[in-house]
Amino acid sequence: MKKSRTEFATLNTSIALALQPFQVILGFVNRTVFVNILGITYLGLSNYLSSLVSILSLAELGVAGAISYALYAPLVREEHGKVNAFMLLFKKLYRIIGVSIFILGTILSLFLPHLIKDYTINHEVYLIYFLFVFNAGSSYFFSYKRTLLYVDQRNYVMTLIDFGLNTLRVLLQIAVVVLTHNYIFYLLISIIMNIIGNILMSQMVDRLYEYLYNEEITPINQEEREKFIRNIKGNIIGSIGETVVFQTDSILMAKFISLATIGIYGNYTYVLGFVSMVLNTAINSVVSSVGNLVHSEDRTVEDKLHFLKKFQFIVFSMIYFASMGYLLFIHPFITIWLGESFSFNRTIEILIVLHFFFTFYRRPILVMISVYGLSYEQNKKAIAEIILNIVFSLYYLVVLDLGVAGILLGTICSTVVTCIWYEPYSAFKYGIKSSAKEYFKNMIKHFAVFTISIVCIILLDVFVFSKQEFIVTIFMKILLYVGLFSIYIYTYRNHEAGKLIVRMIRKILFLNRLRRK
Repeated sequence: MKKSRTEFATLNTSIALALQPFQVILGFVNRTVFVNILGITYLGLSNYLSSLVSILSLAELGVAGAISYALYAPLVREEHGKVNAFMLLFKKLYRIIGVSIFILGTILSLFLPHLIKDYTINHEVYLIYFLFVFNAGSSYFFSYKRTLLYVDQRNYVMTLIDFGLNTLRVLLQIAVVVLTHNYIFYLLISIIMNIIGNILMSQMVDRLYEYLYNEEITPINQEEREKFIRNIKGNIIGSIGETVVFQTDSILMAKFISLATIGIYGNYTYVLGFVSMVLNTAINSVVSSVGNLVHSEDRTVEDKLHFLKKFQFIVFSMIYFASMGYLLFIHPFITIWLGESFSFNRTIEILIVLHFFFTFYRRPILVMISVYGLSYEQNKKAIAEIILNIVFSLYYLVVLDLGVAGILLGTICSTVVTCIWYEPYSAFKYGIKSSAKEYFKNMIKHFAVFTISIVCIILLDVFVFSKQEFIVTIFMKILLYVGLFSIYIYTYRNHEAGKLIVRMIRKILFLNRLRRK
């Protein structure tokens, strides 16, 4: 008997979160060894080339999002022939995309000498760059099958495989760096493990879905084809907007600041990446359930509104405590981990947290937009976001010379002006087809709580923490965070969404106990 949406969501979330502590430890050990042996400049170069190659992923053109939307309904109705048709289409499109990335990557290499301010482009840099391109392009020949697991609420399968391979990858990379001091060998390990992971995932999907390519294919009808093309058109602009917002920071730093700054910024985002990974795990485990809910004919608008309200509260709760924890502990953590010279000032740290908060707060609505297939309705918003992000970033960076703070301010301003209000508006108007009034009321409350908390921490920094010894400050911050978390959980213990959060925590702890036994 197939598990329910709630059971799948709980299983996906619990397994993923239970494995996170090990991922975090391995990741920090790996990065510490990297920085100490290869240096901050290599780290900056790695982060920069990663962002640069990510631009090539625009060749994907939103195909994955369109396919995901197209698969929800056939999977719910168990229309295997239709699933086969879309997966075959997905396979063909992704192979074209993989080849396109190789070609575009070769063309982009011609411009490398003009994109980095303080670093000489030599043969080694070109080799490293093409290894990044190969890693990005080759993944498209196998990774398309992951989408089926994701849509069918089987994220835990990917989590377990990825965890095992990632553990092996990190151990091999540490050994290679220590023994050879060679970044290229370090990168080759990552590429090899990525290929192995995609092959294993492909084989797992073939075993779980035996009907793939074996049963009769149901042709995609005209209506389905038009919806698919419309979603791709919508996703194209969205993909461009996402790339501009999230991948151009490192490129601007390389052009106007330095690779070393990218390395320092990368340490902050790396720590935040683990926080994001936990949140994404929890959120992504729910996405397929949302798709199942939306496309179930027996669910009313009230059911969807009720679910979204809980979803909004849970996401806010997670990102609120993630943001507060990050803001309280990131500076002392970086200082202990790498040293004071590898840290930013408090203003930049606050801006990093603001960017993180606004990004993740949008996720429930973005999930609704995705499962309703509303990407096309986001085109005007995405274009406005792209233009404003470039204008704001260049103004704060070049005209006002605010450095890293200017780049972050540009991104935050463009997000607030365009995304924060339009995405909920379009999701409710074109998808749910109901009033967004309650959603916006809750959003204003959440933003007020977050803003007040930020101000309180700033005041504590100035009048309390700055006057204490380092170890005393750490102790005070721990007490503050634990106390705040305990009060929050107690206050909402009888809240429906609050109960879900408590249940999730208990589930994780239970799994940890089982593992220790």
